[in-house]
This record gives sequence, structure tokens and C-alpha cells, in this order.
Amino acid sequence: MKNKKSIYIIVSISLFVGLLHFVIGPDYQGIFRHFIRGYLIDILLPMNLYLLLQISLRKNIPVNNARITGALFTFAFGTIVEILQFYEIEFLGRTYDPWDILMYGIGIGIGIVIDLTIIDKFEKQRQKNK
Repeated sequence: MKNKKSIYIIVSISLFVGLLHFVIGPDYQGIFRHFIRGYLIDILLPMNLYLLLQISLRKNIPVNNARITGALFTFAFGTIVEILQFYEIEFLGRTYDPWDILMYGIGIGIGIVIDLTIIDKFEKQRQKNK
């Protein structure tokens, strides 16, 4: 990442996701309880991991390769977690749900959209200002 604003945005998103994860917690009983407890975190965490990977990967490899590597790594990690849960191995959760894999894909997709719109905008501004 060449523009510090890009890093600030990603860190802000990470802090928001962490705070939301803390506030919701396992005992959340509010509105849309089933979706929020079952799927929202499965969308937000992969999105967050993809964006955080972009900060470190882009220091070493080209942007497009970083995007592909980040997306594939994040999806593979989430899928492996689900497979372990399928075999009743507790790792970052206990309950296997095939819908979680779809949520991981949606989360990565949202991360890519944020990357291609917001982050790319700041990175291009940095290049113009050189």
C-alpha cells in the first residue's frame, strides 16, 4: 500500500469488525438474531482478512497477484475450517454449516469490491501526487 489512507481505512474496518464481534458475542438476542449469529461474522471476518492481507502482500508482489493470492488464501482457510468442523474437530468454531462456505465467498467478494473501489481510489491518488 502506497497511500497511508488505504491502510487507515483497512485498520478502521478491522477495528469495527472486532468491536462488532465483541458486542454481538455468542449471547446476542436482538433483531435478525439467526442471521447475525449464524452468518454476519462469516461474511465480515473473511472480508477483513482479505483486506488485511492486501496490506502485507502488496509490499512483495504486484497488486493483481496480491488480490488473487489474498482471495484464494482466505477462501481456502475458511473452507479448511469448515471441513475440520465437519469432522468434529473444534477449530475456530464447532458447528459445520455448508452455508458458511458461501458466506466466506460473499465476504471475500465484498472485500474485493472495497478494494477495487475505495482502496484503489486512494492508491491512484497517491500515484497522481508523485
